[in-house]
Amino acid sequence: MIPTPALAYQTRCIVADGGVMITASHNPSEYNGFKIFNSNGESLEDSTILVTDKPAKNKLKQEYMLGRVRGGEPEGYTKRLSSIQFKKKWRVVLDAGNGGTGILAPEIYRATVGNVTAINSYPDGNFPGRGSEPTRDSISTLSKIVGEMKADIGIAFDGDGDRLYVVDEKGSCPLQDRILGSYLSFLARESKGPFIVPIDTSMAVDEALQGTGAKLIRGPVGDAKLLAEMKKESASFAGEPSGAWIHGEYHPCPDGMLSGLLYLRQIEQQGSSVSRAVEAIPEYYVVRKSLSVSNDVSRLDPKLLSEGLEKIVGKNSTTDSTYGLRVSSEDSWVLVRESGTEPVLRVTAESKRPSVAGRIVKDTLALISRVLKGRI
Repeated sequence: MIPTPALAYQTRCIVADGGVMITASHNPSEYNGFKIFNSNGESLEDSTILVTDKPAKNKLKQEYMLGRVRGGEPEGYTKRLSSIQFKKKWRVVLDAGNGGTGILAPEIYRATVGNVTAINSYPDGNFPGRGSEPTRDSISTLSKIVGEMKADIGIAFDGDGDRLYVVDEKGSCPLQDRILGSYLSFLARESKGPFIVPIDTSMAVDEALQGTGAKLIRGPVGDAKLLAEMKKESASFAGEPSGAWIHGEYHPCPDGMLSGLLYLRQIEQQGSSVSRAVEAIPEYYVVRKSLSVSNDVSRLDPKLLSEGLEKIVGKNSTTDSTYGLRVSSEDSWVLVRESGTEPVLRVTAESKRPSVAGRIVKDTLALISRVLKGRI
């Protein structure tokens, strides 16, 4: 078993015609699907197909020639990541969440950063250690161990290893938008971008780049869509608050293990720590919720929703329907969009005050329910 980024990298490394990963990514195992990569290791948009037990409608055509199957380790990928060097030894705690990084991540990090403690490293598709998606609640064990061991950093990965979640040396779980903002502030000292982030990213990222001259572009949510935006804008980096970061210099697939190494190397180069890097980033309050909608989303009247959101956000608000429906005021915003991987609506709100962000999400969820039930 190997993580998704390793397969994507190896697809290009061995000059294969394409690659296919069977994975539910950060989702529960019942959402297993095929993630398809082209010969360059690039994820194809909308290529994750839900696997069901229903028979195929059409018979598969007979193959025109026999292929070959061979096993092996992702040597090219392991060698590339192991070449990232550090000047000192760091104390790192890794949480693979019983996912695809459990075997490779400890090996690679021991070869690069030195002192590594690994938890939930045995691959198990039932994810007994924690949920497949690392969240503040699900990685409480990692946070506790980092604090008790006085480690320099804790890094959790999702089920297939294309996302990371960073815990600081105190065992605290910063808003990952601020982790992303701190990394971008480091990159901006070396490059003016452009850097790509999705539309649901915190305003803290914008402020992190103020005065640097770096260009920030907001695009759609989803790594395949962000990759397309990267290519369009000739960008070398794109990152989501979810921890899916793409480093074009290395390869075009989001990669949690690679991102953790490069983030820690920036911390080393700046002579900083994770907590100090995060403290330099403005603090906003982001609330993210999901609402199961099944097939009801087709009954969600965009005009009624837009008008309702404008009332919720307040005066002088502006509306952007480019990627979902986002309504913004000077210091707050709310975004409603369909998930690309689950039958749910994602609702994200941000404000300088936690009570305001919470109220906006609560009122938005109630608004969606009323619109769906035809009570508006």
